[in-house]
Amino acid sequence: MIDFTRFVERYEQFNASLLPFNNITESRINDLYIRVYRPMAALDEVLIVYHGGGVNSDAGYDILARQLSYDLPVCVCLVDIRGHGRSVGVRGEASSPVQIWRDVDVVIDYVRTSFPDARIHLLGHSSGGGMLINYFTRYSLSRVVESLILLAPALGPFSPPALNRDFSSPFASINRLSFMINAMSAGFLFGRRAGVRLNFPCEVINARPDFVQTYSVNMANALTPRNPERQLKEISIPVTIMLAEHDELFDVSRMEEFFRNCGNPNVSSRVVADSTHLDCIFELTDMVREHFTGLTSRAQ
Repeated sequence: MIDFTRFVERYEQFNASLLPFNNITESRINDLYIRVYRPMAALDEVLIVYHGGGVNSDAGYDILARQLSYDLPVCVCLVDIRGHGRSVGVRGEASSPVQIWRDVDVVIDYVRTSFPDARIHLLGHSSGGGMLINYFTRYSLSRVVESLILLAPALGPFSPPALNRDFSSPFASINRLSFMINAMSAGFLFGRRAGVRLNFPCEVINARPDFVQTYSVNMANALTPRNPERQLKEISIPVTIMLAEHDELFDVSRMEEFFRNCGNPNVSSRVVADSTHLDCIFELTDMVREHFTGLTSRAQ
């Protein structure tokens, strides 16, 4: 099971040690909640961050945003996926998978208008990474951005089973019948039925009742790659995959091998040392700096 206790302890440590950050603006764009952390110095990059399954941008991602905006010429934009956090929508539901991917367009367009001279990058953590893989490969109208970062990406049930660690209590429980009927009906039936239950511990839900415990079939389909290996081959922009060294959900060595063998020269992977599935978001400053530097060198 995911180590929520360690995550909370580390969050409190970082939150207490970081200086206050005041250059923050909140916006609501097409019913989506967006929080922007703008560095005091001139910025070169904008990083749009998508959270993991069931949570929202208030689940520690402000630490990541403050760290990066302190140390790098980067503006960080935290987004609540529709149906999560302070964005609108029934919790854990979507009218269709395309609605979630179309929302990514809305955010990119907003950022491009707000920062016309900056390079735009996307980062997806856990299920947010799975959603962005779908965005670039299953959504034909996806916008052009500079690069993609996948942090401890959740590839879902269509990835090789060997990538998952063995555990007695899986974090996600799947209603397979709902997905089967939805697939056989070409998406017309059961899209709003419960498809996935996220098994947060009771103490986590008691502390954070805003977390989503159930995903509809449509929402799960938006976040879950259908064929991760093939989809990764199709992405044409630079992709850096950052894996948590002590990820509770995935076997990191097998994940690294999987990404090396996907056959896409645009894809590279790194390991975030001494980190778990959740708290890896606190250890990214150096890797993100190297990611940006590598893009600059590649362009020269």
